[in-house]
Amino acid sequence: MVLETAGKRAGKQTIKSAGKVAVGTKKKEGPGTRERIVSAAADLFYIEGYQAASLDSVARRAGVNRGSLYYFFKSKKNLGLAVIDHFERQIHQNFLQPVLQNERAGRGQLKRLADLYSEMPRAESPCCGCPIGKLSLELSGVDEDLRLSLKNVWGGVISVIETMVCQAREEGALPSSADTEGLARSFFAQIQGAHIIARSTLDAEALGRDCRRALEGLPWVN
Repeated sequence: MVLETAGKRAGKQTIKSAGKVAVGTKKKEGPGTRERIVSAAADLFYIEGYQAASLDSVARRAGVNRGSLYYFFKSKKNLGLAVIDHFERQIHQNFLQPVLQNERAGRGQLKRLADLYSEMPRAESPCCGCPIGKLSLELSGVDEDLRLSLKNVWGGVISVIETMVCQAREEGALPSSADTEGLARSFFAQIQGAHIIARSTLDAEALGRDCRRALEGLPWVN
């Protein structure tokens, strides 16, 4: 009995020791953990704002502990940069690329883009606004790296919109002398302004009207 008991204790100790992770080593994270953290942070930054959302709340939403979060992101700023990249991919994949692929005419592309922005998903309110627009308002004066990252996103979006304007000009829908970059910036600035106003008024119908007016405000030939 004594030997049997001792053997059981030894076995339990062996199992317990085997289950421990050596101090100073990092647990290997699954391939989807980083994506879950970024997705959770994107949701919270979109709904609550970057500065209001805590890393603890991000970890809870992602279903991970703080150690896992810090394994991938050493600071909230690093996480913020990853979220900006995440939103940029969403804009290109869900808005810009589908428009370019499904609409041939430049005028049709711009119309479809205005429609998509007027229908942009709303989170906790009827008009939650463009995620990159929201982050730009909040972060441009907070950190230079975040500002530059947001600037690059805007540059990429406006560049794609300019290709749509150029297409419309080549088709004769816009004057041959049209300033394509200026028109692209003006068109997109009006849409972003509409989202900022809708964020305060919570008026989804007005958002749709203002996005359509951005399209109608271009100097169409016919």
